[in-house]
Amino acid sequence: MIKNRMRTALEIVYNCPFLLLVIITSLVYLLLFDETGILKIEEDIAVLQMNSESIFATKNEKKAEEDGINTTKDTLDFDEMEKAEAEEAVSATETEAENAGARKEKTDSIQKENVQKIDIASLEREKNREKEENKATKFVEYTPIETDSRYYSDAGKVALTTTYDYVLENESYFNDAVFLGDSRTLGIADYAGLDGADFFCDNGMTIFKLLEDKGVTYQKTGEKMDLKKVLQEKRYGKIYIMLGMNELGYGNTNMYLKQYLKVVNQLREWQPEAVIYIMANLHVSREKNNMETEFNNININDKNVAAARLANGRDIFYLDSNPLFTDEEGYLPDDSTFDGVHLYAQHYEKWKDFLCEHGVEREVQNDGQEEEHGGNAAE
Repeated sequence: MIKNRMRTALEIVYNCPFLLLVIITSLVYLLLFDETGILKIEEDIAVLQMNSESIFATKNEKKAEEDGINTTKDTLDFDEMEKAEAEEAVSATETEAENAGARKEKTDSIQKENVQKIDIASLEREKNREKEENKATKFVEYTPIETDSRYYSDAGKVALTTTYDYVLENESYFNDAVFLGDSRTLGIADYAGLDGADFFCDNGMTIFKLLEDKGVTYQKTGEKMDLKKVLQEKRYGKIYIMLGMNELGYGNTNMYLKQYLKVVNQLREWQPEAVIYIMANLHVSREKNNMETEFNNININDKNVAAARLANGRDIFYLDSNPLFTDEEGYLPDDSTFDGVHLYAQHYEKWKDFLCEHGVEREVQNDGQEEEHGGNAAE
């Protein structure tokens, strides 16, 4: 039915041109009029678009503002975190610095205390050394020469007779004495007139052979005797040792000193009450002094200085008789020796006097302890 009506309406419009014109005019008016036409529609659409953009912009601005606030807050939070971490790091650094300072202060205190202890110990040792030196052997230094010998070096000093207030004695002082040595000690046995003393000595004797099982010749009988057994069975008040000439080409000075110390310690064990005298080896003549070999006065002096170190000024003394017999240059004069090594018989009297001038007596007190007597002994 509706279709029939639309068809009738179209036929009327088609058959009536005037009506068609009116319709077309009305349509144009509707489209072009400001209030209802297409311009108004476009304007409304533009307004709607502007409003939409404005609303969207406003939303964006609000979101941006919110984001800005959040960002600012996050930034502030991050800054606060960084600040807190920085403060914590500074605090840790300060704490570490304080701890390091405390540790350094403690270390410095310990080091200072140790240094003070070392200084005190050093002073104490120096004091003891000076005290010991007041009683023991003194040395005179000189400029040493270079040597390339495996047997010795130039000691650069000369040992002096141990400082002590010795007592002048006579021949009876040696009645409880024993002399241990080599061919030079044989000369004392033969020509010094110390008949009360025992002499155990041989040509070629050394500090290394002295206590060997082979024994040493007892000069009163001419028989070889086991010196170890003798020294453990017979009591002596004085023991004189002079050995070193036959060691000039054996080993070296350090070996010599070690063996000498071993012998002295053994003698002290066997003869605790005896005074031990370490006698210097005499120098040789200029003719015998051979710097191309080990047989020379530099080597002899090196051995003497080593042995002198064993003296303590209490019960062990070093006696140097070289000033009695040598010239200003340290050589035995030709008129005092028949072979450049051994003295003529008439010079042993002087040697005996030297020994008598260096008496040290030890006597047993009431409490059984021994006491030294030698005038006012150096303490």
